[in-house]
Amino acid sequence: MKILLMEDELHLRQNIKKFLTIKGYKVDDFENGEQLLQYANLHEYDCMILDINTPEIDGFEVLVYIRENDISTPTLFISALTDVQKVLKAFELGAADYLKKPFDLAELEVRMLRSNPKNSTNSYLQLNDNFRYDLQNRTLLKDDAPTKLSSTQKKFLYLLIKNQNSLVTFDMLRDYVWEGKAISHATILSTMRNLKKILPDSFIQNIKGEGYIGVVPIVK
Repeated sequence: MKILLMEDELHLRQNIKKFLTIKGYKVDDFENGEQLLQYANLHEYDCMILDINTPEIDGFEVLVYIRENDISTPTLFISALTDVQKVLKAFELGAADYLKKPFDLAELEVRMLRSNPKNSTNSYLQLNDNFRYDLQNRTLLKDDAPTKLSSTQKKFLYLLIKNQNSLVTFDMLRDYVWEGKAISHATILSTMRNLKKILPDSFIQNIKGEGYIGVVPIVK
């Protein structure tokens, strides 16, 4: 599980990162929103932990930006603010949770895991009777055997899985799979076609002129 952390207080940021890293998470940390938006690949993360009061660009502005760019990653705010209106604003903007400073790092982990619906004891996502996706290792399994995919195909599939049953735009694919490089539309189409030959029928749904949806059955 990969975490994005934004906290301008150095000691706290280092403590959070050290704690989560020891627990087995991968953590990218940033001091403020300007640094975060400049260097972070926002499609990469499974959870975002944002301080509200940071220099330059604050946590609220970061969350507005990611939601405007159709990134639905669960976001947890950490802040010393006690103003009810500020707390309400956090949830109105789409925050999954809000944790007031000071807090215990163990509670932060619990809140973080609770905010992400994919973090259950079952780390597999069933695509059909034969295929399932290992969320922890980002591996496609067919009849419980790993399926060989290129690095580009793995990233393409992960983005579809991470945004299951939601639109993944061509811009999102360029940003994440090709890291913002100027690749042709034909390259995206070719990657999609080759991946589609491997995946279950009808998993990749084409949304003309916009992108793709990875269709995952809803288990009741």
